[in-house]
Amino acid sequence: MLMQRTMRGFTLVELMVALALGLLVVSAVVAFVVALVRANGEIVSSARLDQELRATMALIAADLRRARGVDDPIAALAPAGIDLSTRGCVRYAHGEEVRALRVESGRVLLARAADAVHCDGAGAPITSDRVEITALVFERPGDNMRRVDVVLTGRLRHSPVSLVRTLRQSVAIGSNGI
Repeated sequence: MLMQRTMRGFTLVELMVALALGLLVVSAVVAFVVALVRANGEIVSSARLDQELRATMALIAADLRRARGVDDPIAALAPAGIDLSTRGCVRYAHGEEVRALRVESGRVLLARAADAVHCDGAGAPITSDRVEITALVFERPGDNMRRVDVVLTGRLRHSPVSLVRTLRQSVAIGSNGI
């Protein structure tokens, strides 16, 4: 008597175990891809913020490097060429005009006038709308009248990632009337 072989497939339990293992692998892959996309977004946001802050710092430093003494004809500023008496604001002579840099409403403003400019006056923004500047500090390192330390802090305005960066730069004043 020949034994009749029956064709067998997978049992219901085997199918359920295979399905559970497959779902586990797929969910791990999806979690990895989501984490990778999120990390990529953070890297792009960080690079964008760094680029915007560096560009702003470069504009500020370049303008301050060309500051000159204001002993004549403009007597509104300190004879050393740079007035840091108002916190968060710097006033200086540049060419035939007086300038002031300060932060207002998250933007760095540059005010220019032929005779005098104040730290609370109107000015043109030199920063992008994408970045909010949270702090701008100007300091003299010790008694060195030819240097100004600039500290710039900012963050991206509409970013899902909360990044804050601070840049510091020491700027040598080219001509300060000494």
